[in-house]
Amino acid sequence: MNTINAKYDDNLIMSYLEGQCAEEEAHALLSWIGESESHQDRFESIKDVWELTSFPMPELDSIDVESALNAVNEKIEEQESHETVVVEMPWFRRNIRYVSSAAAVLIIALFIGFMTVKPFNSTVTMASNDWGTEQPYLLPDGTSVTFAGQSEITHPKQFRNELRAVDFEGTALFDVSADAEHPFVIHCGNMNVEVLGTSFLLEADETSEQYQLDLYSGRVRMTTVDKKGNEVSSIEVEPGERGICNPADGTMRLLTYSEVKYEELSNDHVLDFNNVRLSTIVETLEYIFEIKIQLPESYADEKLTARFTDKDSVDEVVETIATVFGMTVSKPTKDSFILK
Repeated sequence: MNTINAKYDDNLIMSYLEGQCAEEEAHALLSWIGESESHQDRFESIKDVWELTSFPMPELDSIDVESALNAVNEKIEEQESHETVVVEMPWFRRNIRYVSSAAAVLIIALFIGFMTVKPFNSTVTMASNDWGTEQPYLLPDGTSVTFAGQSEITHPKQFRNELRAVDFEGTALFDVSADAEHPFVIHCGNMNVEVLGTSFLLEADETSEQYQLDLYSGRVRMTTVDKKGNEVSSIEVEPGERGICNPADGTMRLLTYSEVKYEELSNDHVLDFNNVRLSTIVETLEYIFEIKIQLPESYADEKLTARFTDKDSVDEVVETIATVFGMTVSKPTKDSFILK
């Protein structure tokens, strides 16, 4: 029988595997396969490639396989005394199954690497110059960020991890959406701010000598870390307090409500109370002006919104408070007041 040439051989094997070759061609192919191990290897290699395409195997009911195999055996017996001509297959064909497996592993490795280096959940960077300072900028979890001056925030398109982490630089008012299971973390250089749900004003300009956070509601924890990510110091800030960080050395300090108001009065010459408990206002006035104020306990939880400047004397401030709540004021000494 004539040896089938390589090109025709490949086409005939593919036709056979797809069930499209005639019965006579099938018999010829089976005889050819039995001629040598190299023919068997070629058939198996092409079959492996064909199976990777997920095409169905052909129906062989119409082919007399037994007769074909008998013919193959007879052919083998005839050639036992003759030298078998071995047709060398290219390395790629002989090792197609291994090449395919290696390629699959490589593709998977590259995909995993891509996902590790650059996940599909990419980030968004928004600057105050592009967004403005009037309209709050909403993050994917509903947290609002109102920029003040030159500011920039970078965040994921969707928060998918346990932490809702963002990178921030500048000044902005944050109103964080409450989610106890997913703390909100702001990275500002070597300082981190962690909150569960609260509102605060954060000033973290990278050119400033200090970062500052004024807490209005809720509770936050401020930490600083070194270049290796190890915690250097930390403080917890309560409403009305101010957390201050020195980014140069990572030190932190906490100002009480009274200290914050004293600093504001010194810098801005304004004493601003916004819906603050009267007992807190009295404590603040006592701290700033170094006086004593006796306040009836029944008025301790009353709230006041008022604005005083450094032009208002302490006597005028106390007198205004007494008038607002219908109280009388007396001054037994120059450094003490009694409200009733």
